[in-house]
Amino acid sequence: MRLAAAAALTAGTAVALVAVMLGVWWAPFVVGIAIGIAFPRARIAIPVGAAAGFLAWGLLLVADQILYGLGPAAQGLGAIMGFGRQAAIPVILTCMVGLLLGLSGAWLGCAGRSLVGPRGGSHLLQWPREGR
Repeated sequence: MRLAAAAALTAGTAVALVAVMLGVWWAPFVVGIAIGIAFPRARIAIPVGAAAGFLAWGLLLVADQILYGLGPAAQGLGAIMGFGRQAAIPVILTCMVGLLLGLSGAWLGCAGRSLVGPRGGSHLLQWPREGR
């Protein structure tokens, strides 16, 4: 299970990272849904989805910092937000957006999978018959 979680984290991060680079900022949510559906246990799927979203947005910020230097822009954004010239606040909030997108997507995928059930939704057809 750990190998599958590591593989899902790596693949999910790669897919979400490429999609975010192409402008699909909500891609960690979709990747989280796929992870939530794929794993049978929410205890594993939700942290993996959250980590994939966090890494997708965080690695993109690291790459932008290396290529362009985000310090002045992050300081200006921190000042606009009312935090003085604290550059770390906008960076942390940006990483939190990625984390929350992945987490909520994985949660939704787990909830949807548990709604359908292990038999592919066939138990939903039997539900009204209990009252007869």
